[in-house]
Amino acid sequence: MNLLERMVRHSRIIWKRRHDPTGLPFLIFFINSVCNMKCGHCFYWRNLNRRDDLTLEEIFELSNSVGEIDNLNLSGGEPFLHREFATICRQFVRHNKVRQIYVPTNGYFTEQMVEQITDTLKEQALDLLVVELSLDGLSEFHDKLRGVPGSFQKAIETYDALTKLQEGDPRLRIHAVSTATHLNLHELKCLTTYLFERCPQMDHHNLAVIRGDRKNPSLLLPDLHRYRDLYDYFRRLWAPREIGRYGAMVEPMLQWAKLKTLVEQTQVIPCLAGRLSAVVYANGDVSVCEMHKPLGNLRQKSFREIWNSEEAGKLRESIGRKECHCATEVFLWPSIVYQPLQLVQAMIRARVWQKPKPLQSSEKIPSSAWCESDFRL
Repeated sequence: MNLLERMVRHSRIIWKRRHDPTGLPFLIFFINSVCNMKCGHCFYWRNLNRRDDLTLEEIFELSNSVGEIDNLNLSGGEPFLHREFATICRQFVRHNKVRQIYVPTNGYFTEQMVEQITDTLKEQALDLLVVELSLDGLSEFHDKLRGVPGSFQKAIETYDALTKLQEGDPRLRIHAVSTATHLNLHELKCLTTYLFERCPQMDHHNLAVIRGDRKNPSLLLPDLHRYRDLYDYFRRLWAPREIGRYGAMVEPMLQWAKLKTLVEQTQVIPCLAGRLSAVVYANGDVSVCEMHKPLGNLRQKSFREIWNSEEAGKLRESIGRKECHCATEVFLWPSIVYQPLQLVQAMIRARVWQKPKPLQSSEKIPSSAWCESDFRL
């Protein structure tokens, strides 16, 4: 997507937000609840591996009721365990005019992923398919946190397979995403160094913070000063690959807003959850965001009935009064980008015009085995 296309898309979404307060540019859809792992930091763990996931027919009914969508974020469970993953993606591309799909994944099921991604990319109208490999540290730490031996190595094998797909279709992009806790900040320095050196076709390594009702309640937020230092290391290390990447300029703004929110414990950026974005869970529950309880279920009411309900309106007003706050990237990102005044403010505060200082060889943390033994779960 070139600069002109980005500006047109940006303007269209802002116009839609102002003239249609119940419009839906962004949909976060938990495509299934099935997962093969037991991640200690998972906030969705109480809802995993249930038997009440939406059927394919019900998912199509959702697609038919939500209208045009710009960005589809498919979560789970493990999204690629859904046998109809590609069919669902292609439905949203064709019917809802989705142009960008983001999928976080544990990367364990290489063959299924290659098959489903290949099928999804048959949709020529799709501009971008971003696969985000979720990794929490190097192999020993990652495997223990996930509860599945060999899961780190499987994710790396999946990366290798995806690079071959990418050679034939550059719309496929490969990212990594890591969740920072009080335990793994040093571990993540080792991990990101390893990924940068080992995975040359990986564009970006996203750094998030733990949130919600995690499976392991002993996992806490990281020290924010150390987290800031860790992000600075990430930014300087990955700077050569961020050049020209869609969303690269937003990353420092997002990290600034996230840290500011965590420090001040209030909305630093007015949140547009429920206005720009919606969440639909695997069982059909509908919410404005992941931090609020569902407003209803698709098996009792249509999406539009739920979305336009009096209860939904009151919750939007509550969010607008800043009666809640969070640092969840998937909601903070559009709230920054699609509010012009907030965008300018974030650009200034994050000093986006300043290029990160190149990371010297002597500053790099070696991605060696000793990193893995610093902390024990």
